[in-house]
Amino acid sequence: MNSMDPTCSGETPVCQEGLRLASARPATLRPKRLMPVDQQRSLAGRYPLWVKGLSLLAFTWAFLGWLNETWFFQFNNSIWLNRYTEYVIILAFGIWRIVAEKNPYNRRRLIILVANVMVLWWLIPWLFPFIEPYMGYLGVLPAFPSLHTPGTLTFFLVLGAVFLFGRRVICGWNCPCVGIREVVGFPFRQADHVPRGRWAWRLRHLKWLWFALYLGAMWAMTRPANNITAGYLGFFGLMVALPYFFTMLLSPWIGNRGYCRYLCPYGATFGLLNKAGMFRIDYNADTCTQCGLCEKVCDMGIPVWKLGTAKGRIDTTECMGCGRCVTECPTQSLAFHDVRNLFFPTLRQDRVWLRRRADWNLPATRWRSAGFVLVLVMVLAGGWYYSGRIGSGAELINNLGTLCGLPILTW
Repeated sequence: MNSMDPTCSGETPVCQEGLRLASARPATLRPKRLMPVDQQRSLAGRYPLWVKGLSLLAFTWAFLGWLNETWFFQFNNSIWLNRYTEYVIILAFGIWRIVAEKNPYNRRRLIILVANVMVLWWLIPWLFPFIEPYMGYLGVLPAFPSLHTPGTLTFFLVLGAVFLFGRRVICGWNCPCVGIREVVGFPFRQADHVPRGRWAWRLRHLKWLWFALYLGAMWAMTRPANNITAGYLGFFGLMVALPYFFTMLLSPWIGNRGYCRYLCPYGATFGLLNKAGMFRIDYNADTCTQCGLCEKVCDMGIPVWKLGTAKGRIDTTECMGCGRCVTECPTQSLAFHDVRNLFFPTLRQDRVWLRRRADWNLPATRWRSAGFVLVLVMVLAGGWYYSGRIGSGAELINNLGTLCGLPILTW
């Protein structure tokens, strides 16, 4: 009787010897399957080395662009080697990522993210720059949109939106800092590159050191200019910019969101409002099977279901609201919760609801998309209008206090 015969039960000496030899034979290790470059899932795959090399080359190009505009001053500040170079890279890789993305909700999010970066962060400051209303002392007049500059109109509007809808309104949908890590750093989402576990989770507290520096910058920006405030703001700028670019190059070891997880002072600011505001992720313990998929798809390394079982919700400052955990949960045990639930208590923003809103075959989705495009066109037109009226009587009022009718001074 053949020891490999499926009828061999191991009762005869021949079968027993054959089974012994089979168990002693070393297992053949199959090479791990690589993800096709035209596919991207929420559960990250392993990409070829040339894709990772291309991503690191793009990160390096963005870093050189910033260095050239800040220190080198070569090539007449060409768009191919200045601060706008980063946005060119986001556009090129963004198209690739949008086409490759298989999760419909995240594909929609990437489209909005790339479009916002192109219009708000690239085209308006580059083609139609204008000074937005602000309060306090600023070393450089804030060109719209000065999101990261405390005291500007954009800064206050975004803080309000984050309180109502969560950190996702900026970190998930409208941040170039996240944008380049999302579309260029996607090969480093795979488990081999993203630190997880107890110590990786504890290291998230590092960013509060940068948040403390940011508080100092907020104070300096509200004081009249002097050597101390000017020097501190220059120091703070370097403490933000250098880690920002260095962590891109460290993506193979700290993942694509290393900066967001450990060092971003702005993410810490929005994260506090994430915690204090109306946003959270509801967790249903009765339907959860604890499969762990929600944690595997989270680029921020959040122990999603562990927090859910402990607290009944996920309301951490770390959550960027990308929606991967919610839209991939097979039992619909996770759901977004924000200000809309205050007016519609039965609303459940779970996997089915979110994916349905991203279904292009539905007329409502097409109407919302048209509305989004219309808003971007109106913002672009507004930038053109105010840019052309700088220095005239129709120039936008720069004093935020005057604009709002409040006794707020601008130096």
